[in-house]
Amino acid sequence: MMNNKFPLSVIVLYTFLAACQRPLENPAPAGRPGALYTEAAQTLSVQFTAAGIGKPSAAFNPEETVSPGAAPTFEIPTLTPAGAVPKTPLPCDQIKFIKDVTIPDEMDLAPGEHFTKIWRLQNDGSCPWTIGYLVYFESGDILGGPPSQELTSQTIQPGETVDISIDLVAPQETGSYQGFWMLRNVKGEGFGVGSFSKAFWVEINVVEGSGMMFDFNARADEAAWGRGSVPVDFNDLGGKILNFDQQGDTGDPYVALLNQQFLEGGRISGVLLATYPPQGKGKYIIGRYPDYKVNPGDLLFGRVGLTTKANGNCGDGNVDYWISLMVDGDPETLVNLWEWNEICDNQMKSFEINLDPYKGEIVQLFFVVIANTGSADNLAVWDSLSVHR
Repeated sequence: MMNNKFPLSVIVLYTFLAACQRPLENPAPAGRPGALYTEAAQTLSVQFTAAGIGKPSAAFNPEETVSPGAAPTFEIPTLTPAGAVPKTPLPCDQIKFIKDVTIPDEMDLAPGEHFTKIWRLQNDGSCPWTIGYLVYFESGDILGGPPSQELTSQTIQPGETVDISIDLVAPQETGSYQGFWMLRNVKGEGFGVGSFSKAFWVEINVVEGSGMMFDFNARADEAAWGRGSVPVDFNDLGGKILNFDQQGDTGDPYVALLNQQFLEGGRISGVLLATYPPQGKGKYIIGRYPDYKVNPGDLLFGRVGLTTKANGNCGDGNVDYWISLMVDGDPETLVNLWEWNEICDNQMKSFEINLDPYKGEIVQLFFVVIANTGSADNLAVWDSLSVHR
C-alpha cells in the first residue's frame, strides 16, 4: 500500500523556502530616496557602539545630504615643515668671544714680569651691560690680578664689543699658568661665553730668557722729549725741550704716566703713557728712547687711542701716530715703521711690529703724535707699549 506522508527533510526545506518569500516587515518609507542607506548607517553605528568600537562624531548627521553639484568642503591642517626649529629667545646676559687683543695663549714671559691682558668681547645677550657690571676672577691662577673690577664706564648695548684689560704679574717660578675670568651682572649673577657660559682665560708660559725686553712705560723718564711744528725734526726733537711728567695749562703739551684713565670703548686703563701734543694743527710731540739692541724674535706692540670723559665723550680729537726707527744714530737709516690716524671713534687701535729685519742692530725708537686740528681734545695715549720676545 502506498504511503502518502512526505519525508521530514522535505517538509523542513519547504518551510525554509516559504520564509524567504515573506515581505519585509519594515519597508523603506515612500518618497525618501536614500532612507535605506540612512537606516543601514544607523544600524552600523549601533553595532559599533555595542561592540565598544567607538561612537559616531557629534558632527555626523546621517539625515544631511549634499546638494547636487555642490563641492564638499574640507579643513586643511596646518603642518610644520620638517626640520623647522622654533626661534629660541636670547638670554639676558651672554658673551661672544672675539679675540685676544694682547698676550696670546701660551705666550712666553719672564719671571715676575708685569703685563696687561686684554680680551675683546661682544655683548651677545638681550640686556645692555651697564655701570655695575664686573669682570671677576673665577678659578685657576690669579697672577696678581684683582678679585674683580668694574667692566665699563658706559653702557655696552647688545651686539656691541668692549675691550677688557686686567693688569697681571707673571709668577717668579717657571712653568705654565692659566687663569679663568667671567662677568657678573648687577644682580650678582655670573655669566660667560656662549650658551654654556664658559669662562675666558689668560694662559702664559714663564721661562728664562724671554718675555718683555723693553718696557717703554718704565723707561719713559729716560727718553728725550721735545715739541715743534711739522715737518717733524728727528735730530733736534722739534727744537723745544719738553720735561717728562710736568703738566701745564689746558692745551699745553704734556708727557707723563697716567693711571685709571677713561679710554675709547669704555675701558678704564692701567698705567699708560700720555703724550698730549701742543694745541694747534700741525703741532707735534716727539720722544726718542735710549739705544736698544734688537734680538731675533723681538716684537714691538701696544695700543693707541684717546682718553675720554667718564661718559665716553672724547670730543673732536684727531691725531696721527708715528713709530720711527734709526740705526746707530744715522739719519740716512730713518724709517717709519708704523703710522695711524686716530679720531674719536669709540675704539682703540692695536699694533704689532716685527723687528727681525733689524736683529743685531743698535737702534733708536721714536714715538710721535701730530695734532690734525686746533682742538684741546687731542689727548693721545700709548697703552701696553713694549718689546717682547
